[in-house]
Amino acid sequence: MRIPKIIHQTWKTKTIPEAFEHFTRSLKECHPDWDYRLWDDTTNRRFIQEHYPWFLRFYDNYSLHIQRVDAVRYFILYTIGGVYVDIDFECFKSIEPLLQGAGSVFCMEPEAHCRIHHLDRIVSNAFMASEPKHPFLYEIIKELITYVSQQKDRCRFVLETTGPMLVSRVYETFEDKSQIRLLPSKVLSPLSYLESERYRKGEHTPLIQEKVKDAYGIHYHTGSWWKEE
Repeated sequence: MRIPKIIHQTWKTKTIPEAFEHFTRSLKECHPDWDYRLWDDTTNRRFIQEHYPWFLRFYDNYSLHIQRVDAVRYFILYTIGGVYVDIDFECFKSIEPLLQGAGSVFCMEPEAHCRIHHLDRIVSNAFMASEPKHPFLYEIIKELITYVSQQKDRCRFVLETTGPMLVSRVYETFEDKSQIRLLPSKVLSPLSYLESERYRKGEHTPLIQEKVKDAYGIHYHTGSWWKEE
């Protein structure tokens, strides 16, 4: 497999909140022979400082902390490779079949999210897999330092500058899309943020059960950053 068997996740500290412990455990249990690495605010900044000192001024000058959390994941994958997964992702089975033969794997957001933002598709940054030095990640990193957002809405500002809108923008202009395996949302993000909230509360309606029956996992879109902001 071209993509290293490494799972990367980030949190503020090395202590994962109890609400997310089940999710991280599900990843480890489904991938017992993988290396698991939890990055926190301190190790994130140290990584940028050691490997990309030229980016440190951009990193430190972000107005919102979530932008740093977003940005560092692209550098980690570009440098080390592996799989980045948001901390609110529950894994049902090994994701290895999704990665076989690919150098870069991304997943689309649910259609409901696309409708909210009036876009045909949104490429998520909650699940990303890549071999080291992949050109798509290189283009994402370039976009981090060249794109200037005019957005006044704080949430949309983050999405555009460091989040899924940035990834989607780069994907649309990336010339050789054959280098990227783009998975449909039903594989890893089958539920919208409203549906996933209901699912976590035990509301397993027939429609929701149908949506998750073949999924490898669920991204719950808990959105701690936009709720805090």
